[in-house]
Amino acid sequence: MRADGTQRADGPHHGASTRRTGPYGVPASRAERERIIAAVRAHVRDRRLVPPLSMEELRAQAEAVAEQAGTAAEHADFLTVLISNEVWRDTIAGIPYERRILLLPQCLRTRARCRAQMDEFGLLCEECGQCPIGALQAEAEGLGYVVLIAEGTTVVTKLLEQGKIDAVIGVSCLSALERSFPYMAAEAIPGIAIPLWRDGCDSTAVDVDWVRDAVRLRAPGGWAGRLDLDELNTEVRGWFTPEKLEAVVGVSGSRTERIALGWVAKEGKRWRPFLTASVYKALNMTSDALPSCVRAAAIAVECFHKASLIHDDIEDNDDFRYGDMTLHQQFGVPIALNAGDLLIGEGYRLIARCDATPAQREQLLAAAVEGHCSLSIGQGEELSWTNDPDPPSSAKMLEVFRLKTAPAFEVALRLGAICAGAGEETACVLNALSRALGVAYQINDDIADFHGARDGEDGRVQGPSLLLALAYEAAEGAARERVRQAWQNAWRAGETGGDLHRLIKEFGVEEKARQLYEHYKNEAIRSLNPLGHAHLKGLLRRIVGRILE
Repeated sequence: MRADGTQRADGPHHGASTRRTGPYGVPASRAERERIIAAVRAHVRDRRLVPPLSMEELRAQAEAVAEQAGTAAEHADFLTVLISNEVWRDTIAGIPYERRILLLPQCLRTRARCRAQMDEFGLLCEECGQCPIGALQAEAEGLGYVVLIAEGTTVVTKLLEQGKIDAVIGVSCLSALERSFPYMAAEAIPGIAIPLWRDGCDSTAVDVDWVRDAVRLRAPGGWAGRLDLDELNTEVRGWFTPEKLEAVVGVSGSRTERIALGWVAKEGKRWRPFLTASVYKALNMTSDALPSCVRAAAIAVECFHKASLIHDDIEDNDDFRYGDMTLHQQFGVPIALNAGDLLIGEGYRLIARCDATPAQREQLLAAAVEGHCSLSIGQGEELSWTNDPDPPSSAKMLEVFRLKTAPAFEVALRLGAICAGAGEETACVLNALSRALGVAYQINDDIADFHGARDGEDGRVQGPSLLLALAYEAAEGAARERVRQAWQNAWRAGETGGDLHRLIKEFGVEEKARQLYEHYKNEAIRSLNPLGHAHLKGLLRRIVGRILE
């Protein structure tokens, strides 16, 4: 079989099974296989499918092909593999051989006759010719591939994380392909999967010609490279030293400026400026340094974020952040409020003066203003529950998350896209992504808070949460009154939340919260489907995984 799935001859190849139908619903006849391959190729071309595709999207596309081509339901898995291969085919063809890995399964050999030894990385093939492993390894290594003969994905994962490879060509049984897919998809790794014709744990079989054609895939034009997120993150973090901040922002030496910029320079996750830089970089895959307008926009985003934390800490009367006293505990509420206000002003000034076109500056300011207003409304909705005798509903909490957390992600993403000249279609995707990502992020945060503050070891409850809302909805009669009273005691009276946490645990609502988390996480991934820019789509898929997992 060729790399596109067509077979060169009806007879079996070396290592190929004599069985007419494989374990993955592979059609028995050559004519049927070629008909399905042609349908897949036309479908991918006509729909202009852009990788990476989620498993949900792959299955939906497989169903569409099956319906159009009149293919039996038993071929669904085969269709899914072919669609994934086809959408990645052109990308992989442009990646240099030395940036690819060929992963072969040990089960292709006959264990009783194999003399090969094992080491920490896998099988050390002696190329004796008794199975196809040796010939495939020799050819691939001759082209420059890294070749591993191993079960599982641990070593592959390490190589990917170290940035040593950019694409994977893997031969395996369907179950192993399914186990490796979530990581491959989360990291947007280009891949071609070649299923075994005969599965099992020994003396399995694969179409060797199909593997060889996949290994030899090559197209002119080159490969723009894979964005190194760790390297970019390090660069972005370097922008927030006191010296770098003063150089970009410009200060007169006032005490207020020192306090405000010192707060910005404090440690943090830096997700928001990282998102701004990442989106710009994905839309402009060059080795050029990030322009000054991107740096200014990214620092502005962090100024907005750190200002919101100052105000949030005052509103919640928090004592500590980043392992240190909060700003209002250090300097008093008036000075902290003023420092937060200054950071908001500095953020807008950075955008207004950045080295972008007038039209871009207008778009940047509009996006920042819209996010600022939405965040304030969301925070206000949350604070309003301090005057209500009952906890909020779960629907209300999810709406607060959309208003309060999602805009911060959207502003960061959109500012990078605007600097890169992206249009309205990209803005719509980023809006949908941010809504789902923000809700999932906050649900995850609520679950983490619950586990970090339990049974008398916790501090004062800082406000309503999704878990509280779910517990209140799950309770009935006297039990509901217990939850309400515990909420009032913990929030209004400033008591510790031990009783409240015990009740949340008693009603077992954490599983429901985790289900909601998975729903919104999947919704974030699904929102990327319309994107027609492969680099941006792949980047955002990777970032969703990093932020949420």
